[in-house]
Amino acid sequence: MGAQVLFAPIDRAGLRRARRAALAVLGRDEHEGSESGSAEEQVAELGDALSHALLMQGIIDWKDVCLMADGDDAGPGEVLECTDENKALVLSDPLTFEAFDAAYVIPFVVRERAKNAFAASPSGTGAAATEASDIAPSPATPAPKAGAKRAPTARKPRRTKMQKSSGTS
Repeated sequence: MGAQVLFAPIDRAGLRRARRAALAVLGRDEHEGSESGSAEEQVAELGDALSHALLMQGIIDWKDVCLMADGDDAGPGEVLECTDENKALVLSDPLTFEAFDAAYVIPFVVRERAKNAFAASPSGTGAAATEASDIAPSPATPAPKAGAKRAPTARKPRRTKMQKSSGTS
């Protein structure tokens, strides 16, 4: 599309704020379900609202984002400043929304799914992480001796032998 957009990283606090904003836009409480539409429609509606809220708070700045002068998208357009009103105007176009969503929200979602779905447990010792047991059934066999002898490690100190004096019996 020719524009450059600077996004803020998505953190947990931003994700919670976006979730609340998405639910507020949909007119729902955080713990309340909706009776209208199928589950797939509700998930799609919530996903779009969440993406919109993440984009609204995640877009920090942009360059070369323009409002086209005519309907044919020909000729110079009016350069838009990065304000909340202009963000909402730009995101109201489905093509632009999909492009921004694919560049910002979708990669975050894919990383989170990969991190949460494939990590079997926080310590990494769950069944999905280690399909075979990682505990040895028997003690390890000692490595073959290399050539150097081990130093003596006696538990008692060595007794020194008293030398006999010469010439006396």
